[in-house]
Amino acid sequence: MKRAVLSGDFKKLRKELSKILPLLEQDPKWHVSVFAEKRASCVYSADLRKTNVSDNMVMGAVLRVYNGYTLFEEAVDDLSIENFQKSAKELVTRVKNSQSKGQYRPYKTLSWKERLKTKLDPEISSQIPENPGAGTEVHFGISYVQDPAIVTADQRLQKLKDTLVKVQDLALKAGLKKEDITFVVAREGFGFEESIYIDRESNISQAIYRQSFTVVIMSGEHRVFHRVGGLGGREIIDETKDKDLLDCLKDLKGLQNAGRLKPGRYRVVFGPDVTGVLAHEAFGHSQEGDTCARGRSQAWELYKSGEKAGNQHATIINNPAIYRDGTHSFAAWGSYFFDEEGWLAAEHVLIEEGKLEVPMTNFTSALRLGISRTANGKRESFANGVYTRQTNTYFKAGKETLEELLSKIDYGFLAMASAGGMEDPKGMGIQVGIAYLEEVKNGKLTGKIFRGPAGGDIQMTGYTPDVLNSIIGVSKVECETADPDHAAYPFNKAGGCGKYHKELVVAGCGGPYLLLDQVILG
Repeated sequence: MKRAVLSGDFKKLRKELSKILPLLEQDPKWHVSVFAEKRASCVYSADLRKTNVSDNMVMGAVLRVYNGYTLFEEAVDDLSIENFQKSAKELVTRVKNSQSKGQYRPYKTLSWKERLKTKLDPEISSQIPENPGAGTEVHFGISYVQDPAIVTADQRLQKLKDTLVKVQDLALKAGLKKEDITFVVAREGFGFEESIYIDRESNISQAIYRQSFTVVIMSGEHRVFHRVGGLGGREIIDETKDKDLLDCLKDLKGLQNAGRLKPGRYRVVFGPDVTGVLAHEAFGHSQEGDTCARGRSQAWELYKSGEKAGNQHATIINNPAIYRDGTHSFAAWGSYFFDEEGWLAAEHVLIEEGKLEVPMTNFTSALRLGISRTANGKRESFANGVYTRQTNTYFKAGKETLEELLSKIDYGFLAMASAGGMEDPKGMGIQVGIAYLEEVKNGKLTGKIFRGPAGGDIQMTGYTPDVLNSIIGVSKVECETADPDHAAYPFNKAGGCGKYHKELVVAGCGGPYLLLDQVILG
């Protein structure tokens, strides 16, 4: 097992950034920091006609000064020492010339001794040297087996072409003809992300490999897809099996003769992808600290009142420290070692058995709300503002098998394919999109597929507490067997998250299977 390391240019940059900090520390009461990042990514794709390769790189830094009243930032994309010095002086001048208004909220920069009081995952604690101090350079590298950085473009594209051939061959086993497959595309995404955070008490860095593999298959207007992703090595790509593609093709076959759902209330089992969307929207967004601080979320009032918003099955967790995704050897998609504000990753419970817990926070929202910080300060890039954002958000696993959950349905559906979702944090309304449903009768799957009333996606709608009170069963992580789980966390597939109609970041999407009763589908 190996770990990712910083690139040579970022190792050099780290030395230079340490020299910038004294230029920002013009007042001992100020909290100052420097954050630098480089995100290099490449997407390889192949369809039945062509192949394509596209790459992208974002690199820059953010200088910050908090004077007890206001957080000041200066973003730079010129990483020369001369520009850092110039930007630091300009930022300090801006802070000194500002007029302090509002409530004074001092912040004490945490020492390593204080940092290490938090319960940390062994993947983090094992990489911290003994007795670290302010000058100790601490590096966190994602572990991997197969080095993804040495794989050539030709090798990646050949893997995608082979997948196209495999899809066409498996189509026959699913009852489809070759001509039924009107479009198929296979994509691989590979990214190398590295960042450095330095304040007066710590000097930390992280290096992460991000891998994803997606197959989209169409037959006329009907579409199915398979996606896997995580942090680690090339072994992530190998997680896609023939069975995954065959299951997609069987669904595609079923969509050709899909029925139209009659709107109403049904008993439904949500699969991991749909469960992930539900968790993300139901008190995921509502429990973002900056949304609470702005008075835009009812969750803050429910937390303070202690009023329950779900039943005993409604435990939702946000966790950026999942380094073994389900039974996989790689980390979950939304994980990292520390956020863009240098806070070390740790599990955080959002709602426990229906009772809301303290919200997720970033630096400023924690100060405004007067609560503890969590590792949820994220940016779309160094050029964007930092907000409280989700990482891997999921329901806590239960003890039932999938077969046991299905056995509790006389007539209802299994929902496996997600189609987005949204939530109203203030009004607590929720919507979860489902691409299609599979019918369940007398506890057994019939194989019949249903689309929405108009032939498109299906929407589950409702009042969030009502939905969370409708949960009547939760599966194990390894739900195909009655044996005890070996996995510590549910599977979290690759996903994304937008905020304020923009500000896109990566986020894990998954969890156990949920059985819900009398949910509104239409």
